[in-house]
Amino acid sequence: MLFGIFVVLLSAILFYFILNLEVFTGLEISGFLKFILIVVEMIIVGKLLSKRYKLDTEIGLILLKSKKGLEFIEKISQYKKLWNFLADVGTTISYGVIGAFLMRKNTRWYTFTAGIILLACLIFFIAPLALAFLSTVLAGSVFEDGPAMDLGDESITAIFLLVVTFLGGFFLSLMVGLVYYGVYILTLVFQFIFLGSSDLLATQPGGTLLLPGVNLPFVEGILALVMVLVVHEGAHAILSRIAAVPLKSSGIVLFGIIPIGAFVEPDENVLRGTPQREQTRVLVGGSTANFLTSIVCFALFIPVALLLHSLEAGTILYGIFRFIYIVLGLSFSLNFIVATVNLLPLPLFDGFRILEVNIPKKIIVNALMYITLIAFLLNFLPWLFAK
Repeated sequence: MLFGIFVVLLSAILFYFILNLEVFTGLEISGFLKFILIVVEMIIVGKLLSKRYKLDTEIGLILLKSKKGLEFIEKISQYKKLWNFLADVGTTISYGVIGAFLMRKNTRWYTFTAGIILLACLIFFIAPLALAFLSTVLAGSVFEDGPAMDLGDESITAIFLLVVTFLGGFFLSLMVGLVYYGVYILTLVFQFIFLGSSDLLATQPGGTLLLPGVNLPFVEGILALVMVLVVHEGAHAILSRIAAVPLKSSGIVLFGIIPIGAFVEPDENVLRGTPQREQTRVLVGGSTANFLTSIVCFALFIPVALLLHSLEAGTILYGIFRFIYIVLGLSFSLNFIVATVNLLPLPLFDGFRILEVNIPKKIIVNALMYITLIAFLLNFLPWLFAK
């Protein structure tokens, strides 16, 4: 036990030192270098703790498993109609009008109507403000240069994206944006290689990593990310139990000493044997929970932002509400981002399994996966050419 306490304390001190390298060394240290140092530290710490105490691990993460949380999940999963309704509403938010045909077993007129209303709310309020808020806290973010898609006229671009999002939900909207920007970056790469153009060097990547302590406020960032993962995994757990899928365990995920979320472990073999409608609800439930949490946090964020504006800077009360303001801002922004990205048809993402369950022809699912994977990698390509 003393060994564990010593390792945790030493790791926390070293972590603080890395975050404040400029102060201790007087040198200008990039956020990317800090990120690498923190990753190396947490990998070493994770290995030390997992070997000493024989903890379960997965891809370098420590899984602190327990069955205590399962009792709570069992209790709240009794409200079957409510959770099934919300999951079906999430199908429309995620896949729009197309979802009503592709996942028609999960669509009723009232779930479709509620989904379209919430989709509109997310389009007009949450999405633009989430990106705007993140641009104020992210260093070197792609959001600084405006939208990734530009059809030559802002009004035409806005109308096009609006139609695409209502037609295919945030799944299709993100796919179109990802592919468009990927093709744009590929064009710049060819121009850089064959024509000597330098436009690529000034181009931001189509995405960025979200790292507390590096490009997100440390404490506020961790609180927001934990909320994102808890509601996401919690929804999967609740809908799994409603579908009569056993849960093996639940627990907390640690990267070294940093808590990065929670997890549930459903019986995958049983889940794959459940009817299509139940599988879809379980899989889409994570993104649905994040979308709904984003709306709730946004509703709380607005009055806090207005109150903060009326307070005098430098006071204790201002500091408290500024902390709450940042936590809520990151919470509604990151819940929206994670919910949307999770819909991509990539391995390990729920989006891939959702399409796999609802599209009989696997060649279509695999084609979408490869297109998305190539576009995803192209969006991060400018990092290799950054000055």
